[in-house]
Amino acid sequence: MLKKLPSLTFILGNLVVLAGLALLAYLGFYNRYWADDWCYSADARQMGTIPATLQYFDTEKTGYSSNRYALTFFSALTENTLGMFGNQLVATLTILLWLGGLFWVGWNLSRLLKPLPLNLILLAAGLLLFYNLYLSPQRFQILYWRSGVLPYSTAVIFWILLLGFVTQQMIAPKRWFNYIVAPLAFIAAGLGEISATFIFSGTTLLLIAAWIYRKQDWAQKSLQTIFVTWLFLLLGMVALIVSPSNARVANMDVQQSSLLSVPFTSLKHGFAFILLSLKGLPLPHAVFIGLMTSLGLLSVNEPKSGLSLKRVAVLLAFSTLITYLLIVAIQAPSAYFYSATPDPRGQSLARFTLLLGLGFMAWLVGLWLAENFSGKWVMIGAAVVMLAGLAYTTRNIRTIYGELDGFVYRAQIWDERDAIIAEAKSQGIMLVEVPAIDTAEIHTRDMFGSTGKGWTQFSENCGARYYGVDGLKVKQ
Repeated sequence: MLKKLPSLTFILGNLVVLAGLALLAYLGFYNRYWADDWCYSADARQMGTIPATLQYFDTEKTGYSSNRYALTFFSALTENTLGMFGNQLVATLTILLWLGGLFWVGWNLSRLLKPLPLNLILLAAGLLLFYNLYLSPQRFQILYWRSGVLPYSTAVIFWILLLGFVTQQMIAPKRWFNYIVAPLAFIAAGLGEISATFIFSGTTLLLIAAWIYRKQDWAQKSLQTIFVTWLFLLLGMVALIVSPSNARVANMDVQQSSLLSVPFTSLKHGFAFILLSLKGLPLPHAVFIGLMTSLGLLSVNEPKSGLSLKRVAVLLAFSTLITYLLIVAIQAPSAYFYSATPDPRGQSLARFTLLLGLGFMAWLVGLWLAENFSGKWVMIGAAVVMLAGLAYTTRNIRTIYGELDGFVYRAQIWDERDAIIAEAKSQGIMLVEVPAIDTAEIHTRDMFGSTGKGWTQFSENCGARYYGVDGLKVKQ
């Protein structure tokens, strides 16, 4: 029975975590268009997918950042192929691709370093993804709001897929992988400035490591693919910077920082994010660390790897440094353009990085404990910690379920409004009054701003362009 304990624990853990991820995906089917979604979809309907993307070369204001060529393309493509159904699939596809990418990378690394059970790899990937979404500074915008998902979550997914190809090369190299990672990297960089800086920085660190250890087998097999990925990420970042549509930035009333001050500001903001995360949310972070440490403990089988305390200390120090540097990189674009920290959806990348770093370090500690403190009570203790963590995770899933009514309510009002506009337009009424939708719970505005025009008079906003009417106004 004791020998079966790890396997039984992994099965139970996967059932809990996959149930939580399934619930998060289910909520997405009650999602609709909000804020910038209207502008992307209106342009997609009126102009077509490719012409809308080619606004990259325009200097006129579109209502969104048209220099983000990949973001514009995927938004327009989704609208013109799947319509609203595509928007409702965003959360499900995001979770499936994110989880699948993490599992792929984990599986490759286990084949490269030490074989691990597939259900353990799946559980580690699922825990990281669930807690990343649960603890996100802005879960709605990075999981449901299409205009927030694409530049942040989708960019991370692209990077994880790129890492999947890179780690696959370390095992069984194939030259044709380079022809896949090149366009994938260029697309990933075109989703947004913050995410591009993040994944470029991570790839740069990987490239440096591969160059330092270039005589080792894994580096020899993957160095070229890592370089191709790095190069096309760089080209994508250059494409973001040189876009003629960036002329809009010069007209924005913001105070940019000097380039010399950006590193120091970013270092400060990165440290503040980590400190506020651990102080502000101590329990969920502690539970996540406990879960990952228990996974490390339960994953050890003969033969032991002989992981010394000195080696563990060095790996923990390097992991801490790399985690911090990546979080600092995430802060840099906002520190330069706005002299501020990223908004919550931007900080979601920092949350993912922090959890990834903490998870790896906890796993490492678990491995060392298992190899140096053997005995049935150690295994039982790890299983107890795992079960307690899963109980806490189940409570969090119940909290998420409590959000269902809000999703359903917003969808009902949205659909009623959609029908009102369609009916008015069929009768030749081109100035339409519509009910307001309370979006305070999701911290994402609707087609109207919170105040001003649209609430008091008819306005031709992106929503009006989407429906092809002359103006929309909130019913008083």
